[in-house]
Amino acid sequence: MSSDNMNRQNLFYLSLAAGVIGLAGGIIQINVMLKSVGITSFFEAVSLASADKVNFALFLTFPFASLAIVIWAGASILKGYTGIGNKITILAIITGLLTLILPSAMGYPSSMLGLGVSLIGTALAGVLWFMSNRLKGIEVGEKAILTSREIALVAVFSALTATLTGSTGIMLPSPTGGYTHIGDTAIFIAALLFGSKVGGFVGIIGPVVADLVVGYPRWFVTVLAHGTQGFIAGLGKGKNTVIQVVLLAFSGIVMATTYFFVNIFIKGYPVAIISYARDLFGQVLVSLILGLITVKAVEKTLPSLMR
Repeated sequence: MSSDNMNRQNLFYLSLAAGVIGLAGGIIQINVMLKSVGITSFFEAVSLASADKVNFALFLTFPFASLAIVIWAGASILKGYTGIGNKITILAIITGLLTLILPSAMGYPSSMLGLGVSLIGTALAGVLWFMSNRLKGIEVGEKAILTSREIALVAVFSALTATLTGSTGIMLPSPTGGYTHIGDTAIFIAALLFGSKVGGFVGIIGPVVADLVVGYPRWFVTVLAHGTQGFIAGLGKGKNTVIQVVLLAFSGIVMATTYFFVNIFIKGYPVAIISYARDLFGQVLVSLILGLITVKAVEKTLPSLMR
C-alpha cells in the first residue's frame, strides 16, 4: 500500500473516532438535560413537555448529523477526493460547535464532561481538516451540485414522497407518536433509479414537506434520518438485486435507528422500541417491497430512463 493510501486510510479512521467521540459527548449532555427536567431514567416511559421534546430532539440531531457528516468526509478522503472531503469536514466542525453551544442557548444546564468530550470530537474533526489539506487527491472540476435533469427528478419524486408520506388517506397515526406511511417507497425508487444525489435530496425534501404539512414538530430529525436513507439507498443504482435489497434494508435500518435513539431520550426506552419495530416492519419493509417491484418493472420497460 502506498504512503498516500495509508494516510487516507488513517484519516478515515480519524473521522470515525471524531464522529463517535462527538456523539458520546452529546449523549452525556442529553442525560444532564433530562435530569434538569426531573427525568432520572430513560428505561421507563418518559413524560416531557412538548417544548422539551422539540428542544431535546433538536439538540440530538446535531451530534448525530456530525457523526454522519464526518464519516462522509472520511469516506471521500479514503476514495481520494481529499478536496471534497475537506469541504465536508468544515460542515462537520460547524455541527460539532453547535452541539457545544445549543444546551446553554436553549436554557439547559451544560455538562462539563459532555462539553469536554464533544470538544475532543470537534477538535479531531479539525485535525482531519488540517491533515486532509496536506494530501494530494483526485482533482474534481467545479460543477453544479445537481444538473437540470436531476433538479427536475428531485422535484417530481419529492412531491411523490410528500404525497405518500403525508396524505391522510395513506398515513396511519401511531399511538406512540408520529405516523406510519409508505413514503419511503418513492425515496427508494428515486435512489435506485437515479443514484445517491437524487435519493438523498428526495429523502430530505419530500418527508420534510410532509412533516410541515401535517404539523410534525420534530421535522429536523427527518432531514438527517431520511436524507441519509436516500443517500445510502442510491449506492444500489445499477447493482444486482441482492445488493440492492441489502442496501435498501440497511438504509431503512439507519433511518429507523436514528429515530430510535432520539425517541429513547424523549419518550423512554419502552415506547422507543415499539416505535422502532413499527418503523422497520410497518414502514421500511413494506416500502422496500413496493419500491423494488416498481424499480424492476421500470428497468425492464424503460431502461433508457436511467441513462
